[in-house]
Amino acid sequence: MTDRPAAAPKRFRLDVRLPRDVPAHDFRHPVEADIPALGRLMWDAYRGTPDEQDTGGSVASATEEVRLAFTGAHGPFLPTASFVADDEARPVAAALVTVWREVPLLAYVFTAPSHAGRGLGRGLIEAVMHALGEQGHPLLSLAVTEHNGRARRLYESLGFTPHG
Repeated sequence: MTDRPAAAPKRFRLDVRLPRDVPAHDFRHPVEADIPALGRLMWDAYRGTPDEQDTGGSVASATEEVRLAFTGAHGPFLPTASFVADDEARPVAAALVTVWREVPLLAYVFTAPSHAGRGLGRGLIEAVMHALGEQGHPLLSLAVTEHNGRARRLYESLGFTPHG
């Protein structure tokens, strides 16, 4: 038996038309100083999930992924459409948006396990949709891992549909 690297999980593209009437929120925009905390948060949130490979297997790799998003390696970063939820001045959830092929892309959404199930992911995505709609963007895309049923149900409940 040979050891082969695990194949990357299949991902699907989903899109949503952006409304301009999504409710307001209490989130803030991320800043560069958030990168280390967001890296730890991403690592914690994705560990043991179908998206764990996005962290690169360590806090350092997850932090690098966040840094790459901020610096435009995944397409131009949109800080005015990206959001962070804080609890006691500490990030507990985030949604990071870039532009891929001229369309806003919800590159990452993650919530601390200690804060899961409180609607933060939904609220962050709604805030992203509202911000992008206000900025005149008609569409938001994302990629979802095939076996991440929980995320797919959330996205579909927000109006995302398969691309094409």
